[in-house]
Amino acid sequence: MKLHDPTLIAALIDGQLKGWRRWLVQRHAAKCPTCAVEYREQHHARDLLRNNPPRDVMSDSPDFFWSKVRNEIQRHGPEEISLPEPRLTLADWLREHPAALATVTVAIVALLGAIGLIQFRSKPVAVPVVASSTVEKVTTTVPQASATAFHSADADATVIWVTGLPWTPNMTQMQTLYASLDS
Repeated sequence: MKLHDPTLIAALIDGQLKGWRRWLVQRHAAKCPTCAVEYREQHHARDLLRNNPPRDVMSDSPDFFWSKVRNEIQRHGPEEISLPEPRLTLADWLREHPAALATVTVAIVALLGAIGLIQFRSKPVAVPVVASSTVEKVTTTVPQASATAFHSADADATVIWVTGLPWTPNMTQMQTLYASLDS
């Protein structure tokens, strides 16, 4: 016996095992502390059930009870009785089929990833439309830097685009770096 199987212990107690299989389970239960405890608990439970049979507690005598059942059956005759059929919810079905749950999860993640990728690639870029604007090249005191000024009369705004400046983590360092160039 490779695993601690309570069903094999129950079959041993019920006398359902024969031959080598019975011998192997008995031997395992004698040596394995886990299975020995299981054997004692199941054997004790069977003894309790055998020594304490259930008591039938009926308000009517058995003959009177069955006569009421027979009368109800005769009264309804061949009338069909439809019983509601239980239906599994999606959660119940997925609990019964864990491989399907994994497959559905992978499919949903793949679908969401594909949707995100499509949306990421197809995002439109918003370009401001300026009705009338002037563009002029601005001279800079920083070597290798160029600046372009865009002025819109409609929006009454000017934007200056500067390229070629080295990156600095904050404006204070940039001011310090380029202060020497201005003087």
